[in-house]
Amino acid sequence: EQLETSMFQHWMDNDIDTSAVGDKRILALKEKIDAKIAKPRTSISLWRKLLRAAVAILLPVFILSTFYLYRENNMLSSDEMLVSTGKEEHASITLPDGTQVYLNSESKLRYIPKVYNKEERRIRFEGEGLFKVSKDKERPFVIDALGLQVQVLGTKFNLSVRKTNTTAELALLEGSVSFTSTKTGKNVILSPNQKAILDQQTGNITVEDVTYMEDITSWARQELKFRNVPLCSVLTSIEKNYNVKIDLRCKNCMYDLFTGTLPSTNIQEALVVLESSYHFKAVMKNRLVIISSASTN
Repeated sequence: EQLETSMFQHWMDNDIDTSAVGDKRILALKEKIDAKIAKPRTSISLWRKLLRAAVAILLPVFILSTFYLYRENNMLSSDEMLVSTGKEEHASITLPDGTQVYLNSESKLRYIPKVYNKEERRIRFEGEGLFKVSKDKERPFVIDALGLQVQVLGTKFNLSVRKTNTTAELALLEGSVSFTSTKTGKNVILSPNQKAILDQQTGNITVEDVTYMEDITSWARQELKFRNVPLCSVLTSIEKNYNVKIDLRCKNCMYDLFTGTLPSTNIQEALVVLESSYHFKAVMKNRLVIISSASTN
């Protein structure tokens, strides 16, 4: 179309010297052009229509496919791989060396595929996770997290480290773990059924024996376990786990102690257990749970 416009303007606007071409030759050329124009062009027109239709359909598909492949390739070749969970979400991931990590809600795990499992197995972590590290004496497993570093060869432990918490905790189930405060450089070696607690403000580490390790890892079994815990603390855990707000109108039962197991995936069942234990009434409206004495309407 651009060429046609340019030729037409040239034809109309410029004086063309035709002295070298005879009238008969010009007339013959005109007749050929007229014949070409007069020829039926149904088949050509049909093919052009089909071609245009094919382009209209395939071009968007081609563009989307190119974008998808580019994004996937970019992701595979990127420097860092990220696995994260949102509120009320859990995720299970198997790292390239076979290490298994079960992530609690609002957790993030990062590692660099290109260098992972070369000389070491290094990840960055935030949140809470249950780790089952594959044994490899040649390549230590290293976790970099807020205020701490963990180094193991092969073991099983639960790590909780969040920006919203003033402390970070590592509870060891199996094997041995080196737990280091990056603020003070202090290091402790944990044995099974021990827990290291890091004070994020001071960098100090304390070690405690754990009597009920299953309580710490209950979240991985979709349970909330409590032992002689005030009811107000139980309700705070429910608020956090289910992302709800609780309005406790039964003030006299606030500090009653509770021991038991609640489901972490079904708030209605959890409330039924508490209702039967404390004889109050729980009514849920959207994300608000109103708890009042059973005699109160």
